[in-house]
This record gives sequence, C-alpha cells and structure tokens, in this order.
Amino acid sequence: MLARSYGLVRFEKLNIRNMTASAKGTIERPGTRVRQKAGLNRAVLAQGWGLLRRRTGEKVPGRVEDIPAPYTSLRCSACGWIEKNSRKSQAEFVCVSCGFTCNADENAAHNVAAGQGGIPRLRRSAGAGGTTPPRGSSVREPQPVRAGIPLF
Repeated sequence: MLARSYGLVRFEKLNIRNMTASAKGTIERPGTRVRQKAGLNRAVLAQGWGLLRRRTGEKVPGRVEDIPAPYTSLRCSACGWIEKNSRKSQAEFVCVSCGFTCNADENAAHNVAAGQGGIPRLRRSAGAGGTTPPRGSSVREPQPVRAGIPLF
C-alpha cells in the first residue's frame, strides 16, 4: 500500500555487515563490552532490513532508490547545512546555522526522503583556481530540491 501511494521509495544504504562486526578482538587486545555488542548485533539482524529492501524492490521494480548514508543525520533538512555539532544527542538535532530543531531520526528521515545524502563537496574559492577547505567540519550544500515527497 505504501509503495503504491508514492512514486518513489527511498532507503538509506546502510552497511549492515560492518554494523554487526564482532567486538571480540584478539588474544593480545581483547574487546570490551562484547556481550552488549553481541546483543546489539542480534537486534539489528533480527530487524531484517535487507529483506525489507529486497522485497520492496520486488513489489515496485524500478521505483526503489538507495541513498548513501553518510551525512544524512548531520545535514539540516531545512537549510542543508552539515555540521556535527548540530547533532546534540542521539535524539536531538538543532541546526547551528538556521536554528531548526527536530528529532534527529526524523531529520535524517527527511533527508533520505528528499534524496539528500552522500559526501559533501568542497566549496570552490573565487580566486585563481584550487579549492578552499571548509572551516571546521561544516560544508554548505545547495538547497535541497523538493521532489514532491511530502515531509511529515
């Protein structure tokens, strides 16, 4: 039903294999909090994210898109500014550029729905060639183009 309601379904492209890597370590350098990590791994794998993505692709072929995961949780869905200091906690997002406040997961979901993800580009200087590295960790991206996807 959801797939028929929208023209395009977007998923954040998560590397589940890396997310569920073991914390055991080696004999020389044993891991820490191995039991907690094992429990987290079981919970992540029990969700079946890969199966959900595959089945959605089978039900609506050609209308499923993967959005690169980097910076989706650090990008402001209102102005497009990327700053790690905007992510106040696991649940709170407050943009340091425009002051937009939102739940961090909801902000990331808006970015995925709008197709905003991936690695930011460096700003080009107005001088004679070359690039100017960004100050700090912030990189200003162009404003997102809304593709007709409703933002909740």
